[in-house]
Amino acid sequence: MNPKRWARKVRRRKPGIYLARTEQHARPGRYENGYVGRSVNVHIRTDQHLGRLGYSATIGRSLAASVKAGQPLVVMAGGKPWADLAPRWFYLRLPWWLGWTWILAPLEALAILLLAPRYNDRLNRCNPRRVPIWQQHAQRRQRDAGTVGMRMRRAGVRWAFTATRVAGLALIFTGLTGWYLTSH
Repeated sequence: MNPKRWARKVRRRKPGIYLARTEQHARPGRYENGYVGRSVNVHIRTDQHLGRLGYSATIGRSLAASVKAGQPLVVMAGGKPWADLAPRWFYLRLPWWLGWTWILAPLEALAILLLAPRYNDRLNRCNPRRVPIWQQHAQRRQRDAGTVGMRMRRAGVRWAFTATRVAGLALIFTGLTGWYLTSH
């Protein structure tokens, strides 16, 4: 690969450290630090965690490139076990020239140490709240096989949270409108 082509490839990177805040397993509506990771392209990595991105049998080729080439596809199904816990993503974007593993790995280790995420397994052994991988899969099966009441409870908590925010904003707007009309 010639130097100009390599430089273009490296500059396309969007490296960074990311945090996924997930709902708690047994208490929907309450969020906790779920997962911390690093990537040279954080948005693609989040799609991989959620199971929305697949790869072909040929290493490094995207689905679109594989379909063009007529190769068999291998698609990731389901994503991570915690992907159904409504993750909220936060990113620490870095410039392209800091997208090397020897820079990203210590930053990831520091973030894991400081944030103590629940679903990180590697680099997180000293965290007493850590959930091992086998238990993550068991929790996901439990949530997937949940009763209709449990699913309605999860949806109800989300609906109540949204309704409370809307009601709060309406009260603030009403108060400001009343203040403006009475003072002018």
